[in-house]
Formats: sequence, structure tokens, C-alpha cells
Amino acid sequence: MNRSKKLLATWLNKLVALWWQLIPLEWRSPTFWKDSAWAYIYLAPALIILGVFTFYPFFSAFRLSLFKVDIPNYPGQYIGLDHFRYIFGDKYFWRALWNTVYIVGISVPVTISLALLVASLLNKSLRFRAFARTSFFLSYITPMVAVIMVWRLMYHESYGLLNYFLSLFGMNRIAWLNDPAYAKPAVIILNVWRYVGYQAIILLAGMQGIDQMYYEAARIDGASGFQAWRKITVPLLTPQIFFLLIISMIGSFKIFTEVYVLFNGPGPLKAAETLVYYIMRQGFFGTQHLGRAAAASMILFAIIFVVTLLQMQIAKRRVHYQ
Repeated sequence: MNRSKKLLATWLNKLVALWWQLIPLEWRSPTFWKDSAWAYIYLAPALIILGVFTFYPFFSAFRLSLFKVDIPNYPGQYIGLDHFRYIFGDKYFWRALWNTVYIVGISVPVTISLALLVASLLNKSLRFRAFARTSFFLSYITPMVAVIMVWRLMYHESYGLLNYFLSLFGMNRIAWLNDPAYAKPAVIILNVWRYVGYQAIILLAGMQGIDQMYYEAARIDGASGFQAWRKITVPLLTPQIFFLLIISMIGSFKIFTEVYVLFNGPGPLKAAETLVYYIMRQGFFGTQHLGRAAAASMILFAIIFVVTLLQMQIAKRRVHYQ
């Protein structure tokens, strides 16, 4: 017990030291805070909301991950990092991590690529362009559960729309919701369909903000339409692409509703169980191990935090602002 406390204290001291090194030098000066006092007074309401609904739950979850939770004697017995040791030794955690990475690694780039293509088409002078823009955005604003229930019917092995189209080409029917091999692809297809319209609208707004003088100069130089798109449109859209990459990466790591409603569980043989579903299963489904669920949520936070930092570092070299 004492050894766990000392280890925890050591790691906390290292984190505080690292955090202090990351603080800009001007922030350490009392003059800076005196000059910025009014700004922080105006920011106080937002900071209070963040503190109550974001930072306090985060630190409470971290504290909870160090205890074997006993509701009558809350928070219960202090056990240090035992929950983290259990999770890292649990094969179902690693399976859930792999499922999540698999879904993120495919759905995020596919969605952004299709959104870029759709936005490029919607940016042209086409008939019914306004109707097309609205139609693509409807998939995002439609309630999630309603969308998933429709996709459950489309995935049905006997009378689903997808299997009907496959039968037109002489292909065998696929048990989308009952075959472990197709569980993750089913989630990916649904996720891509839902978010491609939203991302296309964001990219379309970015395209319409690009100055036409770049394209006129490209035409004078003899560039083709594709060359102008590749050399002008895509580089100048990197701020929007980076924004979508961040939010879609974070959102895909937190997938839960799609799996829970689509399969009424983690999928066949837990083939579609994600990290968030694993957290819910530990804390609320079946036996309630709130400490383990809190520890798993801390691990998920660490993964998203590291991935976001890596993306920020890449963005410094790849994102071009006009």
C-alpha cells in the first residue's frame, strides 16, 4: 500500500514538473497575470463551467480509479494502481483497443476523403445543388438511434437492402450483424455514412473562402482542373481538414451508441466491442466495477491526449494558413 502511494506521488511530481516546463516563461511573471486580469474575469463564467463539468469529473474519475469502490462506504478501499494492472492484463481490453483502433484507422481517413470529394462536387455549378447540400447534411442532424434502427433493417440478412443489392450481382448474402468478420465493417460503413455530409459542409465552406485569384493564376499557367484542385484547393483546405481530423478522431475513439444499438451488445463474440463499451461493461453492465471503469476511462483519455498531441505536432508542418 505504501509502495503504491510512493509510486503515485513520484509520478504526480513528474507530471507537475513536466507541466511547469511546458508553461511559457511570460506566464510565470506576476506582471503578465496583472495585465491579463480583466481578460480572465471575462473568461470566468466559461472557466467555471469547464471546471464543474470537465475538470472536476476528470479528477474525480482519476481518484475513483485508485479505489475499490464501495458505495455504502464511498469511495471504498484504496488499492493504488491495481485496477490499471488488471486492465492491462485483461485480453478483452486489448481486443477492445484493437477494435477501436481498427474502426478509427479506417473510418476517419475514408470519411474525410469522401467528404473532400463530395465538397468538391457540391462546389460546382450543378442543378439542384442546394437540395444536394441539404440532403447530405440530413444524415448528421437525424437522431442517432433512429439512424441506427434504419441501418439495422438495411443490414438484415434476409430482407436487408444491402443484401438485396448484393444478390443483384450474384453475391451471397452477408450476416452483417451476426458474423464476427463483418461486425466492424458494419460499424465503419454506418459511421462513414453519418458523418461524411457534415464534414463535406465544413470543407465546402472552406472551399468557398479560397480567393479565386489563385485559380485564375493557375489557369493562366496552363494548369488543369485536377492540378489546380491538388495544388491549390487541398493545401488551402488543410486548416479545415486538420479540424475534421481532430474531431473525427476523438469522436471515433468514443464510439458506443452505434455498437450498443446496432448489435444490442458488443457484437458477435465481442467482435465490435470498443473501448467505451468496455468501460460501460466494467462499470454498469453486469458486475459493477466502478474503479475499473474509471481506470479504463483514464487510459482512453491518455490515448486520445497523445494522439491529439501528435496531430498538433504534425499540423505545425503540414497545415497552411492563408
